Amino acid sequence: MSEFLYACGHDVRVLCTFSYYPAWCLREEDRGISIRNEHWKGIPLKRIAMYIPARPSGARRILSDFSFFLSILARNGFRGWKPDVVLTASPMFSQCLAQRFIYPFRRIPRMIVVQDFVVDAALELGILKLPLIGKPLRWLERWSFRSAATLSTISDAMLEKLRGIVGDERRLILIPNWIHQSVANEIARQRQFAPLRREGVLLYSGNLGVKQGLPQFLEVFQRGRDDWNLEIHGGGAELGRMREVVKDAPGVTLGEVLPEADYVTKLLTTSACLVTQMPGVGANFLPSKLLPALAAGTPVLAVCENDSPLGREVIRGQFGEVVPPGDTERLRLVLRHWRASPGILKTYSVNALAWASHYSRDHVLGQYEAELLKLVAQGSRQNS
Repeated sequence: MSEFLYACGHDVRVLCTFSYYPAWCLREEDRGISIRNEHWKGIPLKRIAMYIPARPSGARRILSDFSFFLSILARNGFRGWKPDVVLTASPMFSQCLAQRFIYPFRRIPRMIVVQDFVVDAALELGILKLPLIGKPLRWLERWSFRSAATLSTISDAMLEKLRGIVGDERRLILIPNWIHQSVANEIARQRQFAPLRREGVLLYSGNLGVKQGLPQFLEVFQRGRDDWNLEIHGGGAELGRMREVVKDAPGVTLGEVLPEADYVTKLLTTSACLVTQMPGVGANFLPSKLLPALAAGTPVLAVCENDSPLGREVIRGQFGEVVPPGDTERLRLVLRHWRASPGILKTYSVNALAWASHYSRDHVLGQYEAELLKLVAQGSRQNS
């Protein structure tokens, strides 16, 4: 987004931490550094340190988030420069909460992009096993969200939930995520060579976290796979557990996070892309791994509830099938049907490419630019 806004002629500055996700591990060159000022594609970028737990339990995640909050308060400014508008996102929770405290004496309008309802997800998944902390955390979430004049989120279901949290006094809008330009370019480059899709292969590539519920899905897959194979690539908090589970799982392989070119090759040559969610938490997020699959024209097998943001998207776009979590028989029927009638996968592929137009980079980021300009104009009127 910053690259797009900068290319449109706006003065953009970025405050962030050092890269650590999904491995929960800093790169060697970033260890021991508390702050670094650099430029990325011409954009001033300030990286500030935070606590990164090696084993991210619920309590350690809270400490990690709180450490970033303190780091933002201590190092948030760019010397000699004041923004006309501040844009931040959830997750992380801390950077939304910090909006209540940075630039406290200046009437600078704020916009928060809600990608994930992290408090509900952590409580519902059992990542936070502290029931008494739920109510104060939800109050803090609401208070931090209400620091913004405008809030956007990425699906209809999430917009409904956001309205229930902050009320109708703020501007609440739906702006989807976008297909990254580098991924789109790599897909276009590799398509020139007309790659062929392999039969009977599912691909999962992305975060191996609790909310994906991949270990639980593997149990169902073993009972209903019908001679299909599953290739998994990724990293995250559940990586160690996944290594143990895969040892006794025929037809399943586990590999590292793929470089972008290799990832695109896998997308273009697999039968379908697997996207999984734990039951009961689907309303809290829409998996970003869906968008590259659509851009590649890869059918989607969504393991989620029908009324979740992901389930709604697959049903509306008709680019795959939805299988409820834990439903072995439904999984078996879908995989058997796909094997017997490969034409359905070709139809899903065409539909995926058509649905991908909803996530065009320039179209989506143009909406963000328009909203930010409205806030700048609003701030100018208030300060005049």
